[in-house]
Amino acid sequence: METTRKPFYGRDRVIYEIVQGVLAPQPQSFSVVGPKFIGKTHLLQHLAAEDGPLLDEAYADLRPPMHRDGSRVLVTWIDCDWRNAQEDLIGWLYTSVQQHVRERAKIPVNWARIEANPSPSYRLWQLAQDLSGRDLRLVLLLDNFDRVFENQLVHPETVDELRPLTLEMALLVATEQPLHDLDRELAASPLFNVMTQLFLGLLDTEATRAWMATYAAAAPVVSALEDDLVELTGMHPFLLRKLGDILSEVRQLFPAGDAMPPAAQLPLLRLRLAEHGRLLFETTWKRVQRLSTRVRPESVDYLLRRLLVGTVPLTDIPLEHAAALNWLINQAIVVCCVQPKQNGYQFFTPLFGEFMARRMQPVAETKPVAPPAIDNGLAAADLDQFTKTEAALLRYFQAHQGETVSVDQLLADVWRRPDATNRRVQEAIRRLRLQLEESDPPLGMIENDRGRGYRYIPAG
Repeated sequence: METTRKPFYGRDRVIYEIVQGVLAPQPQSFSVVGPKFIGKTHLLQHLAAEDGPLLDEAYADLRPPMHRDGSRVLVTWIDCDWRNAQEDLIGWLYTSVQQHVRERAKIPVNWARIEANPSPSYRLWQLAQDLSGRDLRLVLLLDNFDRVFENQLVHPETVDELRPLTLEMALLVATEQPLHDLDRELAASPLFNVMTQLFLGLLDTEATRAWMATYAAAAPVVSALEDDLVELTGMHPFLLRKLGDILSEVRQLFPAGDAMPPAAQLPLLRLRLAEHGRLLFETTWKRVQRLSTRVRPESVDYLLRRLLVGTVPLTDIPLEHAAALNWLINQAIVVCCVQPKQNGYQFFTPLFGEFMARRMQPVAETKPVAPPAIDNGLAAADLDQFTKTEAALLRYFQAHQGETVSVDQLLADVWRRPDATNRRVQEAIRRLRLQLEESDPPLGMIENDRGRGYRYIPAG
């Protein structure tokens, strides 16, 4: 029976390199690095999917000969932001792989010998060795791996125990920063220093237009405005996904057969893309304000102000600013020569240029306006960094500060969806926590009350 394959666009070179490496006779490990919202999670989920390139029969020719049969590949995907991973990462890794082997793959291995090992890391290694002995390849995908370094979820002695794993299985981790920027000493350990680093950036033009073509089947306006939409989305996966939501919104505005001409719809699409892209733009703005020690702030400021004026010619970048320019390109903020007749550097989308122009205008030009009063002590300026859901969730927590609030209570009172899944709340709280960590001045923090819910503790 045929199944509908969920489309995945671009990343062909990266996917080929990963598939060839993790399924090579001697497995190769990788770290995928890219800014937030660039599509790292979607890439890992595509690799882990039953109809993805590591497992599905349709991709057999992409895989090395010894693993053309995808049934001999076991893929486990873990989000290091999950509570179980935060509490005991190695134990949770072993439990997840064990469940996969026992319940999904139903592979008979010597569980008594595996469980006799003294620690989860040794058990994981023994299990991987047993699978390798059966010519089965275990591939472990770890998303949001930054948390492992930031929260010290593994100790140096545990890393030493895990080192033999790379001889038996393949490890693929996704981070927002290179590992050596997160923790130089840990990144230099034998477990991580053998990893091949792959940077994930904006999509190429061909993949972007293929994505557009799927929208055009239901919204003919896309074909008429394709060049404009390629420019406005900046070939960024986040904005391309949002474009699908926007097209659905716009279709509902017009009765069938009574749509506006394409040129008349472009301002509306532009306006909605700017609104939907606000979370991406705010997150990028924060990244620019919190630079790593390897990037000179004055160079970044110089380049951003040059870009606000317009395209910067290729030959017009002083040598002392080259490192900062490379950083802006790696962060998917700046692109070079991707549009016809373009010959220089510019912001990835003009919408972000407009956003930056408002953010970077001189203080003297900004008229002081008293913000409207908002309940629960959250000022209007504070709301700029939050999405509508995050702001509503934060207001609710502030109204119940110090109290333990259950997931059911949040679904009923904030989402008005008591029938929704717990995952909706967990994901929103994860994003809100990230925003709170970066808030200046600090607003507070959200604690876990294990088994009961969450508690908001205001700053100070």
